[in-house]
Amino acid sequence: MNNIGFPILFTLVIIIIQTGCSSDSKLEDKLDAQLRNKLSEMKQENADLPLKCFVKFVGNFDENKEEKLKEIGVKVLTVLKEIVIIEGRPDAISKVASLDFVHSISLSQTRYSTD
Repeated sequence: MNNIGFPILFTLVIIIIQTGCSSDSKLEDKLDAQLRNKLSEMKQENADLPLKCFVKFVGNFDENKEEKLKEIGVKVLTVLKEIVIIEGRPDAISKVASLDFVHSISLSQTRYSTD
């Protein structure tokens, strides 16, 4: 290989590697720490139970966004403008993070009364 070809090839490989890593990082940035931990834990245990999550969208929630969620396999439980409570299996929740109109996702916490 000539002296010019190697640096170009090396540069292209570095760009491809960085692009792949940054897209995973961007998806993980949309997930709060508790949700990332829960998904990791469930993956290790091969658990496939549904999770409830809060999703914040870029802009208001509409029928097109709801249709995309349904296609992924997520159930819409509650809608409050740009914040929606969804329920879905771990793989579906991860797919929701890849949607460009999703700003962030956080794990829904169950609160129990002490009455």
